[in-house]
Amino acid sequence: MTRPILVTSALPYANGQPHFGHLVGAYLPADVFVRYHRMIGSDVLYICGTDDHGVANTLAAEKEGVPYREFVQRGWDVWNDVCGQLGISFDNFSQTCREVPHYALAQEFFLRCKKSGHIVRRDIEQLYSPKTNRFLADRYVVGECYVCGHDDARGDECPKCGSWLEANRLKNPRSRTDPEDKLELRAAWQFELDLKPFSEDPLVKPWLTEFRKGLKTNVSKFVFEKMIEGEGLESRPITRDLPWGVPVPNVDLDGQPIEDVDGKVLYVWFDAPIGYISSTMEWAERENKDWRRYWIRKDGEDGARLVHFIGKDNIAFHCIVFPSMLAWQQVDGDYSLTGPGKGEQYVLPENVPANEFFNLEGKKFSKSDQWTIDIGPFIEKYGVDRTRYYLIAAMPETSDSDFIWRDFKARNDKLANAFGNFASRILKFVAKHFDNRVPALGSETLDRVTNEVRTRTEAMARAIEEYRFRNALDEFLGLAEDGNQFLQDTQPWQLRKTDLAACGAALHQALQYLPALSALAQPFVPGLAASLRTQLNLAPRGAGPLLPSERLAEGHALGEASVLVAKIPDEVIASELEALRGTPED
Repeated sequence: MTRPILVTSALPYANGQPHFGHLVGAYLPADVFVRYHRMIGSDVLYICGTDDHGVANTLAAEKEGVPYREFVQRGWDVWNDVCGQLGISFDNFSQTCREVPHYALAQEFFLRCKKSGHIVRRDIEQLYSPKTNRFLADRYVVGECYVCGHDDARGDECPKCGSWLEANRLKNPRSRTDPEDKLELRAAWQFELDLKPFSEDPLVKPWLTEFRKGLKTNVSKFVFEKMIEGEGLESRPITRDLPWGVPVPNVDLDGQPIEDVDGKVLYVWFDAPIGYISSTMEWAERENKDWRRYWIRKDGEDGARLVHFIGKDNIAFHCIVFPSMLAWQQVDGDYSLTGPGKGEQYVLPENVPANEFFNLEGKKFSKSDQWTIDIGPFIEKYGVDRTRYYLIAAMPETSDSDFIWRDFKARNDKLANAFGNFASRILKFVAKHFDNRVPALGSETLDRVTNEVRTRTEAMARAIEEYRFRNALDEFLGLAEDGNQFLQDTQPWQLRKTDLAACGAALHQALQYLPALSALAQPFVPGLAASLRTQLNLAPRGAGPLLPSERLAEGHALGEASVLVAKIPDEVIASELEALRGTPED
């Protein structure tokens, strides 16, 4: 039986304002992967939701004077709307503040990890904010990295060298929300997840060996060379003293009290990835499906293929922390629990194809510095498919990349020339000279077209399965370029003057590129794919194998030809650059 596929995108913070850097990192690549698998008939499920807890949401809500739930609901609305505008096709987009089923499941994860001996209580010194009268979680403290000296390191990780950090060891620590707040070190205690035995755990070690083989180079180097084999793994805090979050349970699995936990909540990075599972449960309840099909495997079976799409700042959490949480859910005893029972385990990730950072014209996206692009107006102006096409083409798959306005024009003009113009010139020619019907093939063969379609289709499928989406996009556009070359070689516009039958045969062959192009376009530019099928007078494509591709039969009546993709005028891009930089373009 074919294994089901579970795809997740990193849960965005509910207080964050989405920009193209976010979307190209974790959401658009996942959507391409999911659309491809839906197209070929895979059992694939795409899950996400907002990350609603943590100090950033707490402080922002209090600053506005609105309840926490009202604040994060607004954030959910923004993210749901923006992802919808870009055509991101989630099966479920949930929230980690939904008490059913998330809170109970997150508490179960804590209790199972504690029962299995992987959670320890530790006395620590923690940075305290006198202004807000609370301890600050690691991600909302910044300071100088004690490993590389970077001055804007986060309390848990340095964005420059990638090291895991302890906030209380940062030099010159300060609050991200109020740099003037004089932070103090105060005694505290927290529960921590002990990661030291992770790589040698008998459940984890064989998985790590296989997991490493399929990772992108940037991910593999970070996880294995830097973290596991380099710095080594230590315990990480999983609770915090905050007014907003999943409460730490006060009774363990055996009914014994857990002392002194009033006011403690599960740390947001422990609570958030569990949201993938609770979101799946929510989907299953709504659709009357079995969530366990995607998350639970029996001993000796492979289970589902679990793929996490993230940005590079979440690599450690998805390749080390969350897999440890999943692996350490097995406990001995007869308990009434939601997760795996005797002879069962949670599935562990098959791959985590993390992308690097995506910048704007050489600098980080920054709404406060007005160095950004408003997504809604951009999509309204340039269209969903142009936007998706460029973001995929510029995707930061193994190194940082940039949104460059002139590159946006150049790449979209290439799409217009190679794909849009190819389809338009054939269809308009057939409409004018062959009564808008597919001409006869005569004694010619389709060998050239068939071979080129097969080669490009197989290469595109291979690239998508290997998370090389830019290469996959190149194969789609390459097939359009193959079609253009065929027209150049056969020149049907010249044959029309001397041999109408030969002209028709050449057009018959050229037309056969178009159904294949409508299929290969679907994961990347679904709107253009649908428009092309309408112009070919073909019904929407059902799920199934990509090969052999559809064939347009002799005499098939075509639809009305129209422009698929228009070029972008130079002056439009000049005005965009002027608006961004505040100075006229030369």
